[in-house]
Amino acid sequence: MFTDRFRGEGRSPRGARARPTGRVAVVALLVAVATASFAFAAAPARSDSVVRGSAQASADTFSLTMKAANANIGLSYGRSFARYQDRTGSAEARALDLGALPALFGGPQCDGSTPLLPAAALPPVTSADSTLPGAEQSRRTQVFQPGIAGEPNGGPVGFQDATATPLPSSEARTESVPADVFLVALIGGRTETSASLRDGVREARAVVTADELRVLGGLFTLRQPRWEAVARSGAEESTSSTFTFTSATVLGQERPAGQAFADLRGFSAELGRLLAPFGVTLRLPTTQVVEGGVRITPMGFVVQEPPIGTDVLVPFLGRIDPLVQALRQELVAQDCKNDVVLTVVDILLGVLGGSGSIEILAGGVEAVTDDTDFAAPPPLPEPTEPPAEVAPETTIATDPSIDTFDPGFDVGSFDTVPPLDLGVGELGLGDVDLASTEVAEQVRAERAEEAAPLPSTIGSRFEEGSAGRAGVAVGTVALLGALGLSLGDRLVGRRSRRVIP
Repeated sequence: MFTDRFRGEGRSPRGARARPTGRVAVVALLVAVATASFAFAAAPARSDSVVRGSAQASADTFSLTMKAANANIGLSYGRSFARYQDRTGSAEARALDLGALPALFGGPQCDGSTPLLPAAALPPVTSADSTLPGAEQSRRTQVFQPGIAGEPNGGPVGFQDATATPLPSSEARTESVPADVFLVALIGGRTETSASLRDGVREARAVVTADELRVLGGLFTLRQPRWEAVARSGAEESTSSTFTFTSATVLGQERPAGQAFADLRGFSAELGRLLAPFGVTLRLPTTQVVEGGVRITPMGFVVQEPPIGTDVLVPFLGRIDPLVQALRQELVAQDCKNDVVLTVVDILLGVLGGSGSIEILAGGVEAVTDDTDFAAPPPLPEPTEPPAEVAPETTIATDPSIDTFDPGFDVGSFDTVPPLDLGVGELGLGDVDLASTEVAEQVRAERAEEAAPLPSTIGSRFEEGSAGRAGVAVGTVALLGALGLSLGDRLVGRRSRRVIP
């Protein structure tokens, strides 16, 4: 009614336009709801709001390795690896990893006998790939040592399992039997690794646990040791790494965890000084920051670059090398299979001589993530601008394919003309070649025919002498310069006709 009252006057009351009618309000509400619904439907899920990238985690229970140059001989217990990349998860678990041993002992022997490590006796690998059906199901497997004397299996070494899903995610787990080499022992070792992308968070997690960790036959005993590394990126950014144990004994005496680790650190320093001539060190778990994640190093003994080896062993072996080679040839002649064993001995001697290392390690984990966009196409190469056209300079390069007149000296540059020997010959041309001399003679003859006799008065003012000969030489040089300019113009013109389409 209020609006109708002012309709006849052609104007609205103050504030009337600020009040939407009921119909306008309904339309505005419908538009707002439709816009919100469209925006909600178009918004991607949180897991896709960040680059999928990748994540990977790895863990080892126990390893005994000999490294020299490019050779890596040894074995590892409880090795697990989990990874995802973009939309694919994968995992691998090995209760026993023989490393390069199958390459050394798995092939046919020199006498045709059965390999020491036949393929049928090698420990299996449990793996999972989310692109394959059934990857999310458990495939727990018991693993045995390789058989000896033709037996398919030896004693048990543990269990292994691996799973993967297209989430993507993956997990790998191992359980190991006690591993004890006196210097380091790990009792009841277990590994767990996982990698996943959930709610926009990339996560890699690696854990090693055990019942006991012993050093030097129980001189130090750590109960319930645990290595753990976690890396997250994307919607959440964080890394964490810990090495812990619940309790410990030192020389059989109970110690709190903190005090026991301090005692172990002091013992490691003293042992390093005592065994320095042998290159032996006791390494304790430490945290290391790596690109995209974190790592916790294992505990164990390492023999590397022993001074006694480089100062004593290497010179001694050098003196008895002829005897060693003769003994080696004799052993191979008795049984050709000894050659492989002698190869391992050579690697060991190389390590003791300072060219490698021996590692006895327990535990160790690593977790890293990466924000690489594997779904995006590779970037196109940047366009390269065509080279700018350069105006021709006065310097002209001689092209042997062009049939040009050769005056006998370099006409490639008018800025620097090579000096001429003007001390010999009637025209002062010196060693100028025949072509130049003939041209000069022809030009001189033509000008002599066209020139009128000079008046005697002028001729009497200049007497023949060294100055006159110098003037003739200078004139000749000027003449040759003019010829050079003419030939240069001709050369430029012909090159332009050949190069420019």
